[in-house]
Amino acid sequence: MLHTIALNKKPLHILFILAGLLLAACSAERNNPLSKTYHNTTARYNGYFLAKEKMRLLEEQLQQQTVYDYSQVLPIFPPLDTATATALAADLEDIKKKASFPIQYHSNSKWVDNSYVLIGQANFYELNFEEAVRTFKYVNANGKGKDERHEALVWLMRSFIILGEMENAQQVSEFLRKERLNKANARELYLTRAQYHRLQGDTAQVIENLALSLPNFEEKDAESRVRYTLGQLYQLTGQNKEADKQYSKVLRNNPPYDLGFFSRLNLGQVTELADNNDIERIEGYYQKLLKDEKNKEYRDKIYYEMARFALRQQHYDKALEYLNQSLRTPGNLPNQKAYSYVLAGEIYFENLNKYELAAAYYDSAVQVYPQQAIQYEAVAERRDILADFARQYTTIQMQDSLQRIAKLPEAERMAFLQQLVQREEEERVAALAQQQEQVQRQEQESRRNPSRNNSNETFGTSDAGGVWYFDNPSAMATARAEFTRRWGDRPNQDFWRTRTRGEAGEQPAPVAQAPEPITEPEAEVSPEVRMQAQVEAYQQNLPLTIAALQQSERMVEEALFRLAVIYAQNLQAPQEAIATYEQLLQRFPQTSHAAEAYYSLYLLYGRAGNQEQQQAYYTKIKQQFPNTTYARLLDDEGFMAKTAAENIKVHALYDSAYAHYEAQEYKLAVEQLRSITAQYPFNDIQDKVMFLDAMVAARTEKPEVLRDKLNRFKREHKGSPLVKQADKLLATYQELEQKNQLRAEAPAPPKPKEKAPALTPEQKVSTEIAQATASAARATPVLPPVATPQPADTMQPATAAADTLAQQEEEQQAAMDSLLADPAADPMAYSAAPDSAFYFVLIYPSDAKAFADMAQKYEKYNNMYYKKEELTLDTLDFGGGKTMLVARSFKDPQLASSYNIKQKAPQAPVGRIRGVDFITFVISSANYRKFIQRKDPDVYLTFFKDNN
Repeated sequence: MLHTIALNKKPLHILFILAGLLLAACSAERNNPLSKTYHNTTARYNGYFLAKEKMRLLEEQLQQQTVYDYSQVLPIFPPLDTATATALAADLEDIKKKASFPIQYHSNSKWVDNSYVLIGQANFYELNFEEAVRTFKYVNANGKGKDERHEALVWLMRSFIILGEMENAQQVSEFLRKERLNKANARELYLTRAQYHRLQGDTAQVIENLALSLPNFEEKDAESRVRYTLGQLYQLTGQNKEADKQYSKVLRNNPPYDLGFFSRLNLGQVTELADNNDIERIEGYYQKLLKDEKNKEYRDKIYYEMARFALRQQHYDKALEYLNQSLRTPGNLPNQKAYSYVLAGEIYFENLNKYELAAAYYDSAVQVYPQQAIQYEAVAERRDILADFARQYTTIQMQDSLQRIAKLPEAERMAFLQQLVQREEEERVAALAQQQEQVQRQEQESRRNPSRNNSNETFGTSDAGGVWYFDNPSAMATARAEFTRRWGDRPNQDFWRTRTRGEAGEQPAPVAQAPEPITEPEAEVSPEVRMQAQVEAYQQNLPLTIAALQQSERMVEEALFRLAVIYAQNLQAPQEAIATYEQLLQRFPQTSHAAEAYYSLYLLYGRAGNQEQQQAYYTKIKQQFPNTTYARLLDDEGFMAKTAAENIKVHALYDSAYAHYEAQEYKLAVEQLRSITAQYPFNDIQDKVMFLDAMVAARTEKPEVLRDKLNRFKREHKGSPLVKQADKLLATYQELEQKNQLRAEAPAPPKPKEKAPALTPEQKVSTEIAQATASAARATPVLPPVATPQPADTMQPATAAADTLAQQEEEQQAAMDSLLADPAADPMAYSAAPDSAFYFVLIYPSDAKAFADMAQKYEKYNNMYYKKEELTLDTLDFGGGKTMLVARSFKDPQLASSYNIKQKAPQAPVGRIRGVDFITFVISSANYRKFIQRKDPDVYLTFFKDNN
């Protein structure tokens, strides 16, 4: 019995021992093997594993949700934005919660560093990059595992890149270059380096790092994406063999359908074409892709690639035909229509020299391009350039044609115009017949297939007709050119047929003209009458008079000069620019653009290495235009920078001269103007200086002096906007001269302003006593003294004669001054006028450590205290080792001033900075534009203090 009881007690003893050991292992302070095993197991599978798995699923979801544009180089990492971060916020918070479990309850486990890395990654995906940086830095400083520290450093580098701290990112990269990383960390490091170099614009380094990352992939789809990106970069840099290898390896990995489809498409562009068999093979390959039903939503892209393949063989018409097919074919690919429009525009411009059509296609591309797309600004800029180019080119072609026709004998000219109109009439009749035939064919088709009921057609399109008219740039450009040729460049207005070209659209139709009845159709005009009217319309545009011919020549001269500038500065086409400049100088030797044309040719020949021609234009500038800016630029490359600094001083002197002019201090104004002319002969407001000098002469010199100064002004500053005012003043001069109302002498100088005499100490005391007793003085009325009567016969005649003389002088001066427009105030002068937007400006030393990350600090500050204002921040290089931060915009100037004052408070980002010079102020949007050009903070601060 006793033996049985002893045996039953053993399991209890064992149970108590095991429970004690378990309790001992649960303690986070113990470091024995049992405790380590317990905490490592619990930390890994209770917290870290769940957080890690959720992060993996979240990254897969992010990858799947990313819509890639396979026509552009793929991004290395999925793009992040606030919408994505908001959608993932709940999952990211859960990841941080689970990852914090090992840190709080199993601090002696080996999964603490991994948990911190997960928390940092969650902060990264939440766009909380500053917190992510702190977390990764903590792991690097305190982590025990080498792999975890390496992983944290790679993510730290990614965070620095997004924050724009490229130097810090480079330092992390160089540190890791000395370390030995595992495959996962090495892969992420190479990808992060590729992202760094991509933002730096170093394509060669991007290719190198992407290639180094490939051996470290385990997941085939991710490897295929990187190989596709690498193939795109090889293709862009002309390494077609390497691109072919990458695209082929993508296909061998059995990638997702989209990736495989676009790899097959790109293979056709990089395959070597040894003979016609290869060409036929690729063309057949594209046709096979078109017939595959799985590619139905990609057919617009296939047609686009077929156009590129035809362009590769210089088959331009065939390429345009495929592009029209691409534009007509519906598809779901982002921006594909824009790519087709752009490629068509390039063909018309670079290969076919049809500039109006090129401009029209680029314009259509801008209409369908998303404004947030990377290429949007480049496409919009090219659109504007080509539109300007087409205008100038068309002007030259049209005016040359009109001049050529005008020079023909009258009989030949009439015969030519009649033949031209006859040909146009035949084309019009043929087009009408074709249109009627098309309508009949559509009616027959609809009768044969009544069930279709146009269900698959959109307004203005048909199976045979293609793109709707207003979506077809080619048709619209052709129609616009035809309209301009027939009717001239008219504004879009009512009754345009009954107006002359110069009439404004707001003027009503003539009252005597009866409106056309709406219910009755127009009477059919015979072809002979229509052709005769067209001949007369053409004759009106011909430069048959000397004045009209001169006007036509001026239009050609300006268009040639503008065309050469576009070639040289916008299109980067030096050979075409040289040819156009020389054509301008040959055709118009006395052109007003000669000096600039010579200097441009000097630069262009210098870049081309043609020293002989460069020296020839150097000599021409020195001999023909020795006193111009261009002559100074030949010998002093820093002349423009010096001139820019001097112009700021000139503007200040001009402001001073204008202030003296308004105060009728004409001598001081003249002194200032002469100082400007003598010390700064190459300033940028020479026209304003000369015009203000003429205005001073109008009030201090004889009328003939004013006339001479105005005529000289017109000769030396033909392009100045003040020429109109000078013409108006000269017209007034001639009018007064004809009426014999011009004054013979200079006007009398203005009377000096009377100054109050200085008071003696006794008088000052008397004044104070008088002020102190003013109330008593008001109570006692004081009678005015009785004036001593003057004899009427002695006073009145003299007074009347003086008044008459003064009145005549005033009338003469008023007659001249009534049309004298005040000289234009300096447009760069700061103004205290009301404005609708005000900016806060901070200027600080760029190298001061106290101002590091200042933009991020102000972002936090604004979100905390001024979130409703929705302020945006810009950081600009102010020059001179200083940086300018701008917060815009405040609608209320008082709120903007309050914001500026509160920067002295300790919670402001600059409130606690001491020992470093910086300035803050508020500026209106109008004055800000001037400040950016002038960059004179001391002058503006003086203006700011005087007006606030």
